[in-house]
Amino acid sequence: MPYHWQRKKKQPKLMVGIIVDQMRPDYLYRFYDQFGEGGFKRLLQDGYNCRNTHYNYVPTVTGPGHATVYTGTTPRYHGIVGNTWYDRYKNINVYCTDDSTEQNLGSKPETMGVSPRNMIATTITDELKMTTNKRGKVIAVSLKDRGAALPAGHMADGAYWFHKETGEFISSTFYMKELPAWVQAFNSRKRADFYTQQVWEPLLPADAYHLSLPDDNNYEEIYKGKDRPTFPYDLKQLAPLNSPYYEVLNRSPFGNSLLTDLALEALTNEGLGKDNYTDMLAISLSSTDAAGHTFGPFSKEINDVYLRLDRDLARLLSALDKEVGKGNYTLFLTSDHAASEVPLYLTDNNLPGGTMQHNKLTQEVKQFLEQKLGQGNWIESLRNNQYYLDRDLLRIKNLDLLQVQNMLAEFLREKEGISRVMTAPQLDQQEYSQHLDERLANGFMYKRSGDVRFELEPGWTGEMKTATTHGSGYAYDTHVPLLWYGAGIPKGESFQYHTITDVAPTVSMLLQIKLPNACTGQAITEVLGK
Repeated sequence: MPYHWQRKKKQPKLMVGIIVDQMRPDYLYRFYDQFGEGGFKRLLQDGYNCRNTHYNYVPTVTGPGHATVYTGTTPRYHGIVGNTWYDRYKNINVYCTDDSTEQNLGSKPETMGVSPRNMIATTITDELKMTTNKRGKVIAVSLKDRGAALPAGHMADGAYWFHKETGEFISSTFYMKELPAWVQAFNSRKRADFYTQQVWEPLLPADAYHLSLPDDNNYEEIYKGKDRPTFPYDLKQLAPLNSPYYEVLNRSPFGNSLLTDLALEALTNEGLGKDNYTDMLAISLSSTDAAGHTFGPFSKEINDVYLRLDRDLARLLSALDKEVGKGNYTLFLTSDHAASEVPLYLTDNNLPGGTMQHNKLTQEVKQFLEQKLGQGNWIESLRNNQYYLDRDLLRIKNLDLLQVQNMLAEFLREKEGISRVMTAPQLDQQEYSQHLDERLANGFMYKRSGDVRFELEPGWTGEMKTATTHGSGYAYDTHVPLLWYGAGIPKGESFQYHTITDVAPTVSMLLQIKLPNACTGQAITEVLGK
C-alpha cells in the first residue's frame, strides 16, 4: 500500500526561545535543591534535558552565540564572528549589530541604529515569518541589543533592549518608525527606577549557600562605593557611583526581573499565541552574564542570581499557562556560552591555568615583525585572539602574505600559555575532525577574520584578576544547558553529544517550517518524540 503522510502533531500557538547569558549547565544541579517547583525544576521534571550540548566554534561570546542558536549554523556561514571584528576593507572595528543606515528609537540623544544586517543567514524567526506569510508574530527582548536583534532576525515585528543611561527599553528604525504604545507605557511606569531602589540581599540564610565560596573573598570585583564584595548591595546608593547609572541593575538579579516584566507585557499586548498562526517570543536574559563577569561562578552572588531567576522563570511559565494555555506553547532554554573558573582561584588551588597579557604580547609581535620585515605598522588589529596583518603594506613591500602568516604563527607557538596557532589558509581551506581545530575553523570567515589565530591553553584567559570570562573552545566555555518543554516535547533526558547548531533545525521540525538557509545542524530526534 502507498504511504500517506498526515500531520500527527498540531503546531504550538507560541514558540518561546530563552537564552540565559553565560549559564553553565552545572548550575542546574548545584542549585537544584534550592529551586522552587515552578521554574527550572518544572522544565527538568516535565520537559526534555539535552545534557551534553556544546558550541562547536570559537569564540564563545554573546553575538555569535545568539546568531548560532537561531540560524542553526556557525560564524563561518552566518557571519557574526565575534561581538566585534576588524573590517580590513574599511579599516574600522565593527560591532556585530551596528547599522549606520538606521537610528535607535527611544534613546536620548538618538544614536546609531541597530539591526541584524551583519548576520548573512536567515533565522528560525525569519523562516516562521515567511512560512506564515507574515501572519505569525516575532518579538524579541533583551537587556543587550545583540541579544534582541540577532534572535529577532530580519523580519521581526519588534526587537527591544535596555538603555543603561535612560533606564528605558528602546528599538531601532530597522523595525518601526516609533515605539509601540505599550512599550512607551511600560517605560513611563519607571520599572527600572523601582528595581534600582532595591537592596539586594540573599534570599536564603547564609548557611544555605554552602556550595559557594565565602561571601568575602578575593575573586570578585568590588563595586565602586563598597569596601568588599559582600552582601548587601544597596542599589540606590551604588547606582550614582557606578556609570552608567543603571549598570548596577544590569549586574544584579533585578535586571532579569525587569526583562521578565517586559516579556509579560509583550505576551499580552502583542496577543502572542492567540490565533491560528504560530508566534515566537525570543527572550535573552543578560544579567546572569554581567553578574558572572563581576562575581564569578562560585560566588554566593551568582548562586542567588539563579535562585531569583528561577522565580522569574516560574512567573513566566505561569503567565504562559494563563495567556496561551498549557499544551499550546513550546519552549526551549539554553545559553549563548558558559564560563571559565576565575584564573586566580585556579592558581591559588594548584590547578592549571594562567593569564595572558595581550598588550604585552602584541608589543612583542610588533617588535618581532619589525626585526624580520623592517620598520612598519605590520599589525592592523587584534580581535578575538586574531592578528590582522596590514596586507596593503605587505603588497607595497612586495612580501608574500603566506610566508608572513607562517612566520608569525611560528613565533606565537613558542609563547607560554598559547596552545594552538593556525593561519587563515589553514582555517579557511582545510577540514578538521579534532574538536578544538574544528571549532577554530567553524569560527573563521575569510572576509571578517584575521590572518593568524591563536588559542590559549586550558584554564588560561586574558589578563584579569577577579571574576570570570569566556570565549575559548574548551568545555568550560562550550558546554551549555539545553532544555525543552511544552507542546510536542516528551519527558526525559539525553547524554548524547549535540551541538548548539541542532537547536534551529529541531525548532523548524516542531513548527513544520523550512530550515534556515545556511543551517548545518541536525534535528534532535529524541526531542521530537515518536
